[in-house]
Amino acid sequence: MRDYIFPPLFLPFFLLIVLFPFLLLMFFLATSQVFQVVFGLDRDQALTVFLLILMGSLVNIPLYEREGRTIVREYNFFGIIYHVKERSRITLAVNLGGCVFPAILAIKLLFELPLIPWAISFVISSAVIYLYARPVRGVGIAVPMLIPPVFSVIMSFLVLSSFGYPVTLLPKFAYSTGVLAALFGADILHLKDIERIGSGVVSIGGAGTFDGIFLTGVFSVVFSFLIV
Repeated sequence: MRDYIFPPLFLPFFLLIVLFPFLLLMFFLATSQVFQVVFGLDRDQALTVFLLILMGSLVNIPLYEREGRTIVREYNFFGIIYHVKERSRITLAVNLGGCVFPAILAIKLLFELPLIPWAISFVISSAVIYLYARPVRGVGIAVPMLIPPVFSVIMSFLVLSSFGYPVTLLPKFAYSTGVLAALFGADILHLKDIERIGSGVVSIGGAGTFDGIFLTGVFSVVFSFLIV
């Protein structure tokens, strides 16, 4: 029987043409549903928000520039080797779609949530995310993908339950906690380590819509559905 079970002839091509668009479509539908449930939007409004985030992921807004580490470059000129010291430049920026838009949406939710329980959940989640976040040269601040959303949902559920609030608040609570805790714990608190990432442009949310901040918000809501 195993002789009759084999992958398609061009498996990479199959994954690219069939599987990847399917997964992308499922992600799009899940994200659209998140915006509808959490923010009370209709389908067209949710689609508009998603497209704004998608287009905003192409825009990085520079905040400030500073000098980085001294780099020694080696130049070979007709067999004579020269060592030249150069001061690298680091530009800190924020990504419009991967950081600014999700943060605005998360802050907007704060007007609908109990602030003291939210503050407790936010502080603890930020501390945990900070401990797991690591600056990676040439990449940015790396955090295990599921740590921010899973811990944000758990903390949100425990805090809401402890204060006696209805669990129906969990999707909004988890989205706001997850996004702002990921932004604060992973990125803002690690600004002191910016030189360890390397020279060039270091953008918060710079991986666009697939950055940790945006995905933390989406996955936090998806995971909260499992509890609600």
